[in-house]
Amino acid sequence: MPTIPQIATSHKLCHLLTFSLLEQLYPRDLVACLLGQDRAWEQRERKLSHLVMVYLLIVWSMMARRSLRAVCDHLLRPLRLRGDELTEATPTSAAFWYRRKRLGVRVFRHLFQAVCHPFAATTTSGAFAFGLRLMGIDGTRFAVADTPANRACFCEQTSSTKSPFPQMLAVFLVEIGTHAIVDAIPAVSHVGESRLVKGLLRSLFEGMLVLMDRGFYSAALIGELRKLGAHMLGRLASKRLLGPARLRSFGSCLVTLTPGQYPELHEDLIVRVITYHLRPQAVALLQQVTPSHSQHGSGTRNPRVGQTHRLVTTLLDPQLYPALELCLLYHERWEVELVIDEIKEHQRIAELPLSSKHPMGVFQEFYALLLAHYAVRVLMGKAAQQAHVDPDRISFTLALEVAQDALSIAALLNPAQHAGLFTQSVNDLTRPDWFVPRRRLRFNARVIKRSRSRFQIKRADHVFLSAKAFPWLHDQRYPDFQQLLLI
Repeated sequence: MPTIPQIATSHKLCHLLTFSLLEQLYPRDLVACLLGQDRAWEQRERKLSHLVMVYLLIVWSMMARRSLRAVCDHLLRPLRLRGDELTEATPTSAAFWYRRKRLGVRVFRHLFQAVCHPFAATTTSGAFAFGLRLMGIDGTRFAVADTPANRACFCEQTSSTKSPFPQMLAVFLVEIGTHAIVDAIPAVSHVGESRLVKGLLRSLFEGMLVLMDRGFYSAALIGELRKLGAHMLGRLASKRLLGPARLRSFGSCLVTLTPGQYPELHEDLIVRVITYHLRPQAVALLQQVTPSHSQHGSGTRNPRVGQTHRLVTTLLDPQLYPALELCLLYHERWEVELVIDEIKEHQRIAELPLSSKHPMGVFQEFYALLLAHYAVRVLMGKAAQQAHVDPDRISFTLALEVAQDALSIAALLNPAQHAGLFTQSVNDLTRPDWFVPRRRLRFNARVIKRSRSRFQIKRADHVFLSAKAFPWLHDQRYPDFQQLLLI
């Protein structure tokens, strides 16, 4: 009776790929357990097992300039260069897409929820204030590939202006001290940030202080935070909370929010409003800084610098929580903007959209991107703890390069060396000559340098032809430009 020949384990492509650096944070046993839980496990082992695909997609998020197939080939190249008898070819791009489609999104979402948690120690610089763990909330948009499926899912149906690429909206919950993204809610672009932020409440606990911008202010959200035992500190719009208030001291007052004013509240809620201005000498200088948004000012001056700034917080006692310290603390919210910059400008590479052509692949790529960012941030957190420095002193781009190099050489190491690869990577980041200089006081406009082009902007009604559009070329197997010429 004929039998199916079995390939030796040492020659299987899925066993030749090694991800020891990532396995320190995302153990294979945990990934295998989640695959079984989500019914994504396979009955027989293929070249690209689902276990390998999970790690490959995370690595792909660290090497944005390469395609997924090129990343796999890059990891196998050390074995080919060493002269090993690696006869199997790298799977095709179609094979990768088929495996991604079968794998789905749930495994990545559950892995993110199971592993990505705040990890700052009480001694971590900038991670705690008044004994509370600092957390930040903000949202951003990711450009995705311009395909009919993505446009149907991610584009605003009522938008009068069409963007060059469809946009996916996401809100992040970030640990301020370590820049670790501990929760995220992705959605289609026509869902507002104020609705998405409610989903982040599942990751907020007692002993946290949440920093947020004025766009997230909501009496209902503040009430839910207090029920969880967490506190908030946010910016307040100029038209908010202007009613009667009880004056405390040094520019702060208490305001009572009642169910009559806010029907979503079930009981009275007391908040503290802090008001402050900038010194006139500073205002005169800062007015010369170009405003970030062109519609916010005329010319190159910034007239809004001298306005009154207002903060709202649930930290009511002015003796325990001085107003001046809270004003300084609120500016830590900009660390969330730096996290978004790390993902888009350094990890994802500027202006490159998420490449998946289907919404399922977009969400899958999104969670893989967050898992890769968290892995790099854990590496940086360990290095900062070992070197006794602020995590801000560790370079994100350098940590990303170290992680890429560690993943590239893993195939050449023996099992005993794999265990120490994470430690060696941490040691490499603790070199004092690679520390980022301490941050200095500076005021820069959020502006971009963009060259103008004489070419038209790409639109849906533009015509693009291929050989299939010319009837007289249909009988040519490999048509070329010569068949279009007539002399």
